[in-house]
Amino acid sequence: MLELIKKNLNFKSGILIFIIASFVIFLSNNIKKNKPKDISNYVVDVKKGLLSESINSSGEIKAIKTVKISPRKPGFIQTLLVEEGDKVKEEQLLGTLDDKEFKFKLKELKIRNEKQKSDFLRREYLYNEGAISKENFEDFKTKYNTSSAKLNDAISEESFYLIKSPFSGTITSKYAEIGSYVAPIANMSSNSSAKNFIFELSDGIEIIAKVPESDIGRIKIGQEASVRIESYPSKKYQAKIIKIAPRAIKDNNVTSFEVTLRFKEISDIIKIGITADLEFKVNDDIEKILVPTVSIVTEKGKKGLLILGENNSPKFEEVEFGISSGSKTSVINGLKPGEIIFIDIPPWSKRK
Repeated sequence: MLELIKKNLNFKSGILIFIIASFVIFLSNNIKKNKPKDISNYVVDVKKGLLSESINSSGEIKAIKTVKISPRKPGFIQTLLVEEGDKVKEEQLLGTLDDKEFKFKLKELKIRNEKQKSDFLRREYLYNEGAISKENFEDFKTKYNTSSAKLNDAISEESFYLIKSPFSGTITSKYAEIGSYVAPIANMSSNSSAKNFIFELSDGIEIIAKVPESDIGRIKIGQEASVRIESYPSKKYQAKIIKIAPRAIKDNNVTSFEVTLRFKEISDIIKIGITADLEFKVNDDIEKILVPTVSIVTEKGKKGLLILGENNSPKFEEVEFGISSGSKTSVINGLKPGEIIFIDIPPWSKRK
């Protein structure tokens, strides 16, 4: 009997211990579940500050003025008097076309015109003497006028066989050689083997830079930039903005604006076509609410941030953003200094 009582007591004690242990585990798990998660590695405080004092961009050196020189008459190149890299003056002779046939034709027209002139002067004398009719006189007068017009037209074409520089500059490309057949652009369809350009002439240099859409509002015409040429990384040059394109361009889904700059001092080592890195100096003394650019998210087509929600979980909040310096972006509306935002999503969050 005593042994049975002891067994019942041990059984009841075991049940009691099990109940107490289960309650302790449940209570512990419940406390852990409701205990705020440590989010210190995933959030930052929103603060006011100044955006970066510079904007970095890349660009290409291009000619201020450039033209491809085409012949005014079709023909074979007889002489070329300049090479790539040569500096030339306006109206300088660059080359000539073969004009043997033209000179022969011109000589014939001059001989014919002299004969027509002689015949006309003789008929004029006879008409004044009353020896011939007015109709006969007018006929020779017309022949002489027609001959003179043809001669004048031919003489005016004499310069077409001369290849001249339309303005002062540098020969930046040569497309043809002596003996090449060339033709004006309008004649290309009649001879597919003809070349229609002889030289490329350029004058002056400028920089065409691509500035991201997010930074275009921070620069203006007249602003200076520091320029580093990739071919000469140890040298720096100064340039000034003279034009900002009124329309954006898209390349590989990246929106940017073309910005034109002119060098304050020109160096002979700067060549057309090479790449340049630019740093625009920005003077911005007004503090703005700033957030890390990496913290910006998009939800249902709207841009915003993940703010601190229930149980330290991220919660989307729509925000209106301003300009950006790359790593930092300003906030126009929707956020206040001191608020906490997520820069990364915690692994326990249901948001992905």
